[in-house]
Amino acid sequence: MKGFDAKFIEELKNKNDLVEVVSKYVHLEQRGGNYWGRCPFHHEKTASFTVNAVGQFYYCFGCHKSGDVISFIMGLESLDFNDAVKLLAERAHMTLPEVTYDDEKVKEQKKHKERVFELLKDTARFYVSNLRQPQASAHREYILKRGLSNETVVKFGIGASLDYNGLVDYLKAKGYTEKEMTDSGAVGVNKNGKCYDFLAGRLIIPGIDQFGNVISFCGRIIDNRKDVGKYVNTRETLVFTKGKNLFNINNLKKLKNEKGLSSIIMVEGHMDVISLVQAGFENVVASMGTALTKDQARILKRYAEKILICYDGDFAGQKATVKGLEILKEEGLDVKVVALPDGLDPDDVIRKYGKDGYQGFLDDAKPLIDFKLDIIKRTFDVKTVDGKRKYISSAIKVIRESDSPAEQEDLLKIVRDYTGTTYESLRRELYSADTGAKENTTVTTDYIEGAGDKVVRAARFVLYAYLFKKPFADVEDVNGVEFTNPVHIEIMHYVREKLESKQSPRFSDLFDMFENSDHAELSLIAEMETDESKNFDQQSYYNDCIRTLKIDGCNRKLEKMTALFSQETDLTKRREYAKVMARLLAEKNGYVK
Repeated sequence: MKGFDAKFIEELKNKNDLVEVVSKYVHLEQRGGNYWGRCPFHHEKTASFTVNAVGQFYYCFGCHKSGDVISFIMGLESLDFNDAVKLLAERAHMTLPEVTYDDEKVKEQKKHKERVFELLKDTARFYVSNLRQPQASAHREYILKRGLSNETVVKFGIGASLDYNGLVDYLKAKGYTEKEMTDSGAVGVNKNGKCYDFLAGRLIIPGIDQFGNVISFCGRIIDNRKDVGKYVNTRETLVFTKGKNLFNINNLKKLKNEKGLSSIIMVEGHMDVISLVQAGFENVVASMGTALTKDQARILKRYAEKILICYDGDFAGQKATVKGLEILKEEGLDVKVVALPDGLDPDDVIRKYGKDGYQGFLDDAKPLIDFKLDIIKRTFDVKTVDGKRKYISSAIKVIRESDSPAEQEDLLKIVRDYTGTTYESLRRELYSADTGAKENTTVTTDYIEGAGDKVVRAARFVLYAYLFKKPFADVEDVNGVEFTNPVHIEIMHYVREKLESKQSPRFSDLFDMFENSDHAELSLIAEMETDESKNFDQQSYYNDCIRTLKIDGCNRKLEKMTALFSQETDLTKRREYAKVMARLLAEKNGYVK
C-alpha cells in the first residue's frame, strides 16, 4: 500500500481508533451507533459529520467527504500518505518499517525528496558552523544587540551566511547535485546560470516541521540597508509550502507532549517567536511569510483550542488580520486578540515592558467580536452624520454574528454609549435587518430516488450490503452480474477475495485501494451506512437491485446482439443471433415482476 506492507497498515489502523483520532480535532456526540460532530473539512453550524466506529470510516452529509483514519489525517494535517502514516505510527508508538516501491518513478521521487531533506539538514549545520567563524563577527554583534542568549541561539539553530559561494561549494563537496541544491530552495540560480546562496550575508533561522525536518530558512539582514527586504524566506519547494507550516511548530509539539497546552500565541515574525520564547512564553508560533490559511488553522487546532493573536500594534496591520482571524473562528477555535501599543511588535514590548508587562497585554486580550468592533470604531468618524451611520451599520453586522443574546445585548450597549443612539432603536436595527439565507442543514437520502442512474444506484446498494455484512446479502446473488463502473468492479473483486478466504470485508480498506479521485464513489456507498433515516425494507430493496442489475446485463447483451443481427447478411448466423436474443429476452422477462 503505497510502499508499506499491508499487514503494517492494518495494524496501524487497529492501533489508531478513528473515533479517538477524530475526537482530537472534532467534538463528537454519540447518537445510535454513530458519532456526530461538525465537519472539520468545511464550515457548518449543524453537525452533519458522522464517524462509524464499527466500520472505522467517516462521512459528511454536507460536503460528502469520506475516508478512513489515514485519509482523515491526510486531509486535516495537509500531509501526503507517507507522512500521515508516520504521524499515526508515532501516535501508536509503532516503528516505521522500511518503505519499498514497485513503481520506479515513485521510488525516484521519494529518493529525491529524502536527498533534499538531507541537504537542508546539512545546510543548517553549515550555517551554524559559520556563526563561529571570524567572518561572522557582524552576525554575532547583531545577536548580542537583540539580546539573544547562547541557549536561545542553539535552541533555534540560528546560523550565518557569510557570502554567495560558501554554501554552494560546501554542498558540492558533500556530493549534492545542482538540481538537489536548487530544489531545496536554499540555493538560487543567477541570470548567468550560476548557483549562489539565496540568503547570502544574512543571519539564518531554519524552519523545522513537526517531524523535526529542516524544510526552509529565513534570512535577516544584519545592517540598516534600505534597498533590500529585512526578512527573506526561501521559496516554496517539494518539502515546504508556506501556508501549510508554522514556525516553531516543532518546539510547540514537544511542549504539548511534555507539559500540555491550554493556549497558543500567534505572532507575525520569526524574531517575535524567538524573543517571546526566550522571555518564557514557549507556546508561540508564527506564519512563514503568508497570511493565515485554513491549513495553518487546522494545525493550531490539533495543539490547543484557544488562540491568542498578537500581531504588530499598527492600525493598518490590525485591519489586515481580521480575515485571518475569521479563518480561525470558522475552524471552531476560541480566538482572542492581544492589543499592543501602536508601533510596537511583541519583541519591542518584551524589551520595553518585560515579561510581566507582556503578560498583562495577554491577560487583557479581547474576544474576536470585540476586536472587530474596535476596528470599526477606529475606521469611522461618528462626529459626522455619514460616519455615524456607517459605524452603526457595520457594528450591527458584527453583533449579528454572535449566537448569544446576552453578548449581543452587551455589545449593543457599547454602540449605544459610543454613538448616543437609543438602545431600543439599535435593537430594532439588529433584528429587522435581513440576515440572509439560512444554512441548509437538511440531511436527505438520495440513493433510492436521488440523482444518478438507477443501475448505478443499484450497484452501490448491492456492494453496500456485502461490505457492511447485511444478513440478506448472498454472494451467489451476483453470479452472472457484470458491474460496469471500474470502482464497482474492483470492490466486488475485493469482496469475493475476502469471502473466499473466509474473511470479512472491511469498508475502510477501500480507501487505501483507490486513488483520491475515486473516493467520491466510496462516499456515496458510505452514506448508505451512516444515514440514520433508513426507514425502508432494505432486503426488498436489495432484491430489487439484484433484479435491476441482471435486467441491465440482459439489456446490454441484447443491444450487442441486435447490432450484430442487423449487420449480419448470412442467414444461418442471423438465425443463431435470433435464438440468443430470444433466450436473453426470456431471461430478462423472468427478472421483471
